[in-house]
Amino acid sequence: MSMESYLNYRLLFTLLCGLFLSGCGKDSAPEFPEYDLEVLFDPKAYDADWNMRNADIDEHLLSQLPAPESGRIYYVTTTPFAQWEHGTTWSLIDPEVLQRFPNAAKYRPASEAHFSEGRVLRNGTEDEAWMQWISVRHWISDTEVEVEEGVWCCPLGGGGSITIYEKIDGEWNVKSHGFSWIS
Repeated sequence: MSMESYLNYRLLFTLLCGLFLSGCGKDSAPEFPEYDLEVLFDPKAYDADWNMRNADIDEHLLSQLPAPESGRIYYVTTTPFAQWEHGTTWSLIDPEVLQRFPNAAKYRPASEAHFSEGRVLRNGTEDEAWMQWISVRHWISDTEVEVEEGVWCCPLGGGGSITIYEKIDGEWNVKSHGFSWIS
């Protein structure tokens, strides 16, 4: 089973479990928005490069990163999860940029990790590690952007979400939360 098929299966399973646990009665069942899974996981749907347009929102997201959990190895990239495959060449974030944000400075460069058989591994040791990603999906307007964020270690060890941010008076704010998933 390919990684994409596995993730689509896990996503469907998670959604069905949520529906089951919330009850099946018409009055008690939540209304779930419909998502086109192929579009959500389309690797071509992203504008994840570190460029002048994306740098502003990327730096905001880096400033919001939580400190890595003690005892775990964490890396950070702008490579969207949908583009990960064996032998991935990660999009790197300049270490000088990371140093400007206290928590982001504690993450290691993605170039020190690799992705193999659904797992993030530390280069040279094959120790499991965690990869945090922040990726611009697309710009809605000059002041609104859809972003995917998440963290992944291995199957049953990760998750992500899509959020729309809006810049108001020079500050990025969450406008709405969209699709999210856990594994």
